[in-house]
Amino acid sequence: MDTTGVRVTTVAVGFVVAFGVILLVLSAVGVRATASAVATANSIGLIAVLAAVVLWAGAWTYTFSIVLHILDVDHGPIGAVLMFGDVLFANSVAPSTYLGGEPLAAFFLTRHTGRDYETSFATVSSVDLLNYAPMLPLAGIGVVYITVTAALGRRVEFALLAVVAVFGFILGGIVLGWQYRRRAIVGTARLFGGLSTRVSAVVPGIRAVSVDRLYDRLELFVEEVERVTADRRNLKRALVSSTAGWLCLSLALWLAVYAVGYKIPPEIALFIVPLGATTNVLPLPGGLGTVESVFILLLVATAGVPAVEAAAATLLYRAATYWLPLFFGVGTVAVSYSPWLERPRDRS
Repeated sequence: MDTTGVRVTTVAVGFVVAFGVILLVLSAVGVRATASAVATANSIGLIAVLAAVVLWAGAWTYTFSIVLHILDVDHGPIGAVLMFGDVLFANSVAPSTYLGGEPLAAFFLTRHTGRDYETSFATVSSVDLLNYAPMLPLAGIGVVYITVTAALGRRVEFALLAVVAVFGFILGGIVLGWQYRRRAIVGTARLFGGLSTRVSAVVPGIRAVSVDRLYDRLELFVEEVERVTADRRNLKRALVSSTAGWLCLSLALWLAVYAVGYKIPPEIALFIVPLGATTNVLPLPGGLGTVESVFILLLVATAGVPAVEAAAATLLYRAATYWLPLFFGVGTVAVSYSPWLERPRDRS
């Protein structure tokens, strides 16, 4: 993990902090009452939650496969599942999906495919962008519907609209940065190339990266991403499958709430799930602790679900969408590191 900049100690500390946050939230809600609500959940509802999660994983694996195809990375259906499992593992354990998960996932993908790191990182980044692209529109639809139809109070409505506005601003910044990506490459190479030179002169064991070398690697990364964005037909298919994945996740939350005895409007789930996912940017593994807190708060505030049942539904949802994929990812990473797995050579 050191190769990717993600250390085992950092991951361990992240999990400790995340569990602390969860215990703090459950203590406020009531640990015994929450455990009782989980234990008495409707079994048919739980099976339906698992079915929705399987559909979500299938949809996002298909998105992943489309990007691999665009970048000419050889793979079959089983290979796509194994590689997507590696990505799930990386995003589940690294501190921050965007800052730590993507580099770690690219490291696993490089080992699995034999392709260069830049191509692997471009693959993971493109898949994440495609999967998270529908997040803001879906959250926005939910927020608008809730603020128009529900009596939440001005403070809650203002907070919800402010969150969507902030992430709309971030999305606009990403779009603007992509339009001027050539200038961004030059500026980034000069900044970090010069910084690495200064740091290497002071810190022993740190090797400087030249501006030209860094520019070449960034250029290769951008070229690979451009290949993905240029294939409009496959890009549309990928966006459709990623949107279907979000709908399946929202359905899973709706079913989890139903399993503990409550029904919420579908648009509530459509809004809560993508908004909760935005907390993945925080330095906790897979949003562990922060997602649970946001879900419980929003289920209580927007849908009127009692805190105990909201906590129980959230734990059931996260068990299906975080812990099961994490354990599955542990298995795929073990397979990826197995000595009998034949690895393709780098053709780049």
